Amino acid sequence: MTLITVIVPLYNGERFIAETIESVLSQTYQNFELIVVDDCSTDNSCDIIQTYASIDPRIILIRSETNFGGPAKPRNIGIKHARGEFIAFLDADDVWKPHKLQTQVDFLTANMDIDMVYSPAVIMDENGATSQAKKQVLLSILSLFMHPKNTIFYLNFININTLMIRNPIFNTFIEDKKLVAIEDWIFHILNFQAGKQGKLLDEALIYYRIHSASISSRASDKSYRKIFYMYSLLLLESKISFLHFLFANTLNSCKLLRRKIAIAWSSS
Repeated sequence: MTLITVIVPLYNGERFIAETIESVLSQTYQNFELIVVDDCSTDNSCDIIQTYASIDPRIILIRSETNFGGPAKPRNIGIKHARGEFIAFLDADDVWKPHKLQTQVDFLTANMDIDMVYSPAVIMDENGATSQAKKQVLLSILSLFMHPKNTIFYLNFININTLMIRNPIFNTFIEDKKLVAIEDWIFHILNFQAGKQGKLLDEALIYYRIHSASISSRASDKSYRKIFYMYSLLLLESKISFLHFLFANTLNSCKLLRRKIAIAWSSS
């Protein structure tokens, strides 16, 4: 059976990490190694991982020497140690459905022309209540006349926790603190620009947790500035055309303006 490497970046995740680990251990596909890379947690996260690792040798805990402050470096450390033919990513507060790995490894094994596969996600709050994700209308519109390698400039439609990708991976995550919370977005962009082929499966295969401490919250002005910064990096490296750079920044500006208007309206 094909070995899959599961990489989990961890920082102060004691509240949810056990549920996350259990969702991996409960997979119907059992030939995996689970690499948890801790970014200098100050809570009991590592103690929880060590307890699991003492029972199951497939679980490997790696501790970073210094805190990076985001998942890019921990993921890269995991990639460096990965022995699997396929690599899957999972954040320390999200949960996989039991057949997630089996579904994706079956697809990649049967479709050798596809480099990475991903899926929708069911939204889950911090108490475990679930709701279906809102349909991405913008994605549906853009997909009518754009290839995914261009659509990805406008919308990060790949949830990193749903992704399975062939190893060796073309590029690693950019370790730039100005890209924290969107490092996965530029990772997907670079993969598409390198000619990697991706496939969206119809079925939601994970529960994606949204909570107050989630690093993936992108509602602040700072998040929009990070996106401007990302586009600038891509332009300087000739990874995005000036036309897409202009249109994508315009769309980002419109989103920011709409947010400010909504805030002003609600406070009036």
